[in-house]
Amino acid sequence: MKINRSGASLEPVGEVQNQQAANGRRSRKDVEQNSDFVNERRRKAPTWRRDSVCLNAMCAPAPERLPNNSEEKVAMKEALTSEGTSGRVIGLDLHPDVFSAAALAGRDAATARVEQQWDRWSTGLLEQWARTLRSGDLVVVEASGNTFDAAQRLGACGVMTVVLESQRAGQIRTAYCMNDRVDAVKLARVYLSGLALTVWQPDLQTRERREVLHCYRTAVADATRARNRLKSFLSDHGVRLPPGVRLTQASGERQVRAAQRWSERQSQLLDGFLSSLQQAEEKRKRLTALMAREVAQDPKLLRLLRLLGVRHIIAYAFAAVVGDIGRFPNPKKLVAYLGLAPRVETSGNQPRGPESLVRFGRGDLRALLVQAAQNALRQKRSPLHTWGWKLQLRKSHKNVAVIAIARKLAVSAWYCMRDLLVAPAKLESTIEVKLRKVATAIGLKTLRQWGYPTAKAFVEEKTGYLLQRT
Repeated sequence: MKINRSGASLEPVGEVQNQQAANGRRSRKDVEQNSDFVNERRRKAPTWRRDSVCLNAMCAPAPERLPNNSEEKVAMKEALTSEGTSGRVIGLDLHPDVFSAAALAGRDAATARVEQQWDRWSTGLLEQWARTLRSGDLVVVEASGNTFDAAQRLGACGVMTVVLESQRAGQIRTAYCMNDRVDAVKLARVYLSGLALTVWQPDLQTRERREVLHCYRTAVADATRARNRLKSFLSDHGVRLPPGVRLTQASGERQVRAAQRWSERQSQLLDGFLSSLQQAEEKRKRLTALMAREVAQDPKLLRLLRLLGVRHIIAYAFAAVVGDIGRFPNPKKLVAYLGLAPRVETSGNQPRGPESLVRFGRGDLRALLVQAAQNALRQKRSPLHTWGWKLQLRKSHKNVAVIAIARKLAVSAWYCMRDLLVAPAKLESTIEVKLRKVATAIGLKTLRQWGYPTAKAFVEEKTGYLLQRT
């Protein structure tokens, strides 16, 4: 065998391959270097064909191949494009009180001409304005607070509406002239150029669930703020409450009032602090009961309780934020949507840039998943506990392990919401604890109205359902 100065063989590639085949063994380096063996690289078995135990849901993934609706999404996009370009593209600059619009004729952003404009119409006349449009016109609007409501109103009039992402659509503008007429023309040209991304329009149920989730998070923030204000007022007067005092109950209120001889002015301030805290807590409990009722009545949401660290609040948040799980063809899309994927910044000779998390995405659900990951990391009998601590010791930071577990929970939730996880043979005791907390949040009065004499009967029935194979 001939060898050059660098030590590489000068034998023909075919002879080298024949010798390796005759010996019955091929190294990984040879497999990667020889072009005839490139398609024969050793690969791991697909995750959907493994029969291993899922770390998050404690059940085996379904054996079927992973579904992918990318072809359906491409077909819908082509249909939308064909319908939109058959008529005019109308940019709609929408405000709470007024709106402006501009109709552009043409399919190219540079050569499209402004055919008609409407300036400062009242938002209450949106349906009347929609009836004046031609058949085949496509309305383009930037995402804002009342965008989805306006899109629903336009859809009722038979007008197709596309919602653009506000971040990218807002980056394209002129600095010397900005008004509603110019912005309406800009939105239409941005859509024709294809530079802006379209936003999924949630249905009415998803929008209502998002409103409930937003009100719940606001109530939690209000309760925390009211409690901190009360404790700060007490600390300013030298009152330090012992641990375990429930400020929202009558016993805690009596203990606060008896801690010191308060003047009339101070008593009125205490009344305000205590009433604000009680109102915020009552609002939070009402919204928690509402979310628990919907989770108990929806089978898809109830199955999310199999995931470690996920209870009724996070399950409801998944339904509110994600909505239709079919719009994510694979788990990576959901992970990127939630902002749990590291960003990639490479340029020139820099092979690897910063890999921190992105600063966009659904931060509300991401924060809840981080809380669930913290809980899963504390469960010593969970496989996620062992895996997370090994990752923490390897990466030397706990936050890396927490985010990694949150990502695993998001992936498992994608499988669970698509009915790709079979039920386990036996449920752990943690799931029964979750169901008891759901029953407590719902209330015994509501459970009896549903036909459950006790909370135990509710837990037993839901436990049997979670053991059923879908």
